[in-house]
Amino acid sequence: MLNTVCLLGSAAGRNAGDAALISGIMEAIDLRLQRQLLYRIPTLFPSFVEEAYRHNRVEAVNVMPWTGSLKLFGWPTYRAVTQSDLSLVFDAVLFDRSLFNPMFNFLSSLYFLLPAAKKAGRRVGLYNCGVGPITTSLGAKMLKRVCDSCDFITVREEGSAEVLRRIGVPEARFKVTADAALNAPGISEEEIASIYRRIGLDPSQEILAININKYLNTWSEQSGMKLDVGGFLDLMAAAINELSKTVPAPLLLVSTYHGDIELTAELRKRLQVRQPVAAIDNREYDHYQVKGVLSKVALLFAMRLHAMILASSSGTPIAGLAYQPKVQHYFDQLGIADSCTDFRQFSSERIHRFLLANWERRQATREILAREIPLLQKKAMIAADCVAELDAGR
Repeated sequence: MLNTVCLLGSAAGRNAGDAALISGIMEAIDLRLQRQLLYRIPTLFPSFVEEAYRHNRVEAVNVMPWTGSLKLFGWPTYRAVTQSDLSLVFDAVLFDRSLFNPMFNFLSSLYFLLPAAKKAGRRVGLYNCGVGPITTSLGAKMLKRVCDSCDFITVREEGSAEVLRRIGVPEARFKVTADAALNAPGISEEEIASIYRRIGLDPSQEILAININKYLNTWSEQSGMKLDVGGFLDLMAAAINELSKTVPAPLLLVSTYHGDIELTAELRKRLQVRQPVAAIDNREYDHYQVKGVLSKVALLFAMRLHAMILASSSGTPIAGLAYQPKVQHYFDQLGIADSCTDFRQFSSERIHRFLLANWERRQATREILAREIPLLQKKAMIAADCVAELDAGR
């Protein structure tokens, strides 16, 4: 029987998507096992973990530098994985960019941690992970060792499965599921209404929400010049300004990562529209609240994957600008691939046309999501079923 689980991924509280993943994982496992387990969560900010997940049984594992840690690489996490009944890797942390920088890349740390957990007689799994990009032979070798250590492997989309096949993980060793954040809880209608009053928008109106991120196309495998921040903001603002002439919807600027807040504020300064403009961010509102707010908008145009997942899991139509392949993969899963664009031939005219087309078909997208989201939520629960199998001793 399992009593303790160590969750290995990003848990600093700066990213609403990471926070929603942790919520979704704990909710799903506790539901399947019909009891609350104790979750040990390595984090740079223990107070965030203790406050954000106060309704769950959590134990924050402090990995600040003075504990002898470089994020996951260090004694506190080693002790957590070797003393927990089960360790679960989550999120999109299995890539080989900056492979030997443990402050940015977790793969090299997991390469040592997971075999150590197995040697201590503990169980290990990949829980609805995003995998890749893997571009080096050493990265492939490390990822293969991580996978070989696992009792089960679930990945959130076909693109991740293809990476596993390429490095030699047998098909029978993994399952393609869906993102754990699809099952993250939200908030009450009363709290949603209260937030909308606070930001000065009326949720009974059709609202267009916008989400951008600071990475622009620096992660993109598409050819072409890398965009500078100023040029990107000018193009985005021009597209939104043009759209506002024919689509008079109030605008809601949404930041789901602390590092995007300043960029979003700069975009707001460039907007020249007549309709109301409001903003929310995950520094002031937690992931539960962000999900609640996004559940009421008419369309979210976003770059961050988990902004899209928080919205679409409530049935809100989405359109995406893919800065990484994982964004396009999600739209492929939903069967709305045409609602995602990329940075090729990036221009304000192209983004304007894309936004207008998605606004006009928002109801059709909503109907597709009403059919597809419950199926993906069910697939996301497969990983919790794998945990239940381990709990039963199978």
